[in-house]
Amino acid sequence: MGIGLIMPITTLFIHERLKQSLIVAGYVLMAFSIAMVVGNIIGGFLLDRWKVKQTHYLGGALVCISLVMIIIWPLWSLYAFLVTLYGLGLGILNSAVNGYIAYLQKEDTNIFTNAYWLANIGMGISTFISGTLYTIGIREVFLSSLILFSVTLVIIALNFNSVEHSELKKENKPFNLSENTVSIRSLVIICLVIIFIWIGYEQWNSNISVLMLSKNISVQKYSFLFTISTFEIVIFQPLLRPVFKSNFENERLRVVVGVFMFALSYLIILDATTYWRFILGITVLSIGDVLALTTIPALINRYANDNNRASIQSISSTAGSVGRAIGPLAGGYMISQTNYNFTFIVIFVGHVMLLPLLLLLKNTSKHIS
Repeated sequence: MGIGLIMPITTLFIHERLKQSLIVAGYVLMAFSIAMVVGNIIGGFLLDRWKVKQTHYLGGALVCISLVMIIIWPLWSLYAFLVTLYGLGLGILNSAVNGYIAYLQKEDTNIFTNAYWLANIGMGISTFISGTLYTIGIREVFLSSLILFSVTLVIIALNFNSVEHSELKKENKPFNLSENTVSIRSLVIICLVIIFIWIGYEQWNSNISVLMLSKNISVQKYSFLFTISTFEIVIFQPLLRPVFKSNFENERLRVVVGVFMFALSYLIILDATTYWRFILGITVLSIGDVLALTTIPALINRYANDNNRASIQSISSTAGSVGRAIGPLAGGYMISQTNYNFTFIVIFVGHVMLLPLLLLLKNTSKHIS
């Protein structure tokens, strides 16, 4: 929820209140994403070599310090630096939480699934609240996020237990990527798909907010789109799960259909002037999310072995971070040089061009059907 309060209004705040261009806003979001990747690396390093709670505290402290300073001085260009610092702390905190969840998975095999749904519910609630708070004042948005992250640190202090480093290291398998050409080619294709999905997805998180405001659609309605998307994901996931059995061909098909639904969502909002068009667009996007993004980790796992599963999964996380880093900047540049419609068409064509590549994926696992 703390993340969800801030991210939907970041581009709006930079463009509308701080009077910077969409390209500048894209650079800021790119710096945030890069800092978050660095934070993830630092968090993982410290989790292996330091103490679990203290790693959480370090990330949380950087987040809270940056938010306090933004509340006091919500000014350009200090804001750009503080958002980057926020991303660094958030990366450390996220890495620490994920490491702790991995440890708890020994006792609760469903904990990652539960974390996914809770995160979506939290994001849906907070993005809806974000638009309302933004109309009151930007300081109220960051103050609310500060309170939520402070509560997070209290929960960690009261409930998280110490973990021996030796136990966590058992989860960190050495990287030993198979030299099988088919596997490498398949992983490259999947990473390209992830990158492009997130380049497009980030338009919804950033530049589309400015488009909707230009059509006299309020910030509250924009933020409510993500609430709609969250509940659609929660509803669609159990409905679509029985349609596709758990095997390679069905997982590949899910991703293919999901990527097509992502592409279709951008066609739907071409020349959109009414709110219902954006609702329809994000509904189709949500179906793509359920089909593709929730299936890709399982699909990637088919190209891993017991010595490199964690490392193979980290490749997809890095690809997602790359897409999130360049998405707002690339979108902002294209919109500034051309227009929204041209940008959406380019994104649509890019998604469609990936579909034949996905059909080239082959199952190399001898243990997983």
